Amino acid sequence: MPTTLTVRGLVIRETPVHDADKLFDLFTENGILTVQAKSVRKSGSKYGAVTQLFSYGEFCLRESSGRFYLDSAVSLNLFYGIRNDLNALALASYFSELIRKTATDQPQPQLLRLYLLSLHHLSEHDRPLPLVKAVFELRLMTELGLMPNLVCCPVCMTYLPVHPVLRIAEADLVCRDCRSEISELDFDTKQSVLLAARQAVYADYERLFQFKLKGESETQFADYAEKYLLHRLGLSLPTLHFYHELTDPAS
Repeated sequence: MPTTLTVRGLVIRETPVHDADKLFDLFTENGILTVQAKSVRKSGSKYGAVTQLFSYGEFCLRESSGRFYLDSAVSLNLFYGIRNDLNALALASYFSELIRKTATDQPQPQLLRLYLLSLHHLSEHDRPLPLVKAVFELRLMTELGLMPNLVCCPVCMTYLPVHPVLRIAEADLVCRDCRSEISELDFDTKQSVLLAARQAVYADYERLFQFKLKGESETQFADYAEKYLLHRLGLSLPTLHFYHELTDPAS
C-alpha cells in the first residue's frame, strides 16, 4: 500500500524521462531520494521550477514498491543568482557531484546545511568563489570524519607557528623547523592560511564563511583544500575539471 511522506530537500540532479516526466535526486537530511515527477517538463507546469536543479523546497512524496513519486511541492529557495553566473553554476555542480559520491543512507543533516549555506553565498555573490569552494571542501571532510588536525604542531605544541606547514599526507600541521622530512604534499604557508583552514574545519556554521583572504593567501587556501580533499577521497571529478577550465583555462 502506498505511503506518503513530507520532506525538505535540495534537487541535486535531474534526468528527463518519457515525453514530459523527470527523475530528480533529492538531497534530504536523511540521504538522497530519487523521485519521479509526472509532466513537470510541460510548459506552465505547476512544479517545474521547484523540481529544477539547485531548488530547495518542501516535497510531498508517495512511496510505492520502493520508489518515490511527487505529489506536490512548495519552493523555499530557488537560488536564482547561481543561474546568472556560469562559474558559480559550475561550482555548484561540483558540490553536487561531491555530495552524490559521499552522502550515505544515514542521517547527515549537517551536509545539507553546508550545501545550502554554500549555495546561498554563490547565489548572493558575496564571497569569492575560491573561498566558498575551499570552505565547502574542508568542512565536507570534517562532516565525513576525515578532517585534518590543525590544533597545534605535534612536536613543539605551538598553537600558531610563525612558519606553519600544512601536511596533507599526515593530515596535520607542523612548524617548519620541526619538520623532519619534506614531502611534495606539504604546504609551506602563512599564518592567515592556517587560520582560514581552522575556521573552515572547526567554526560554528554561523561563522563558517565570516572571514576574508586576499591574493596569495586565498590562492594557497584554495589549493590546499582541494588537494587535501582529492588525496583523502581519491576521486576523479569531471565537474571539478570543468570548473577549472572555466576559471583558469591556462591550467
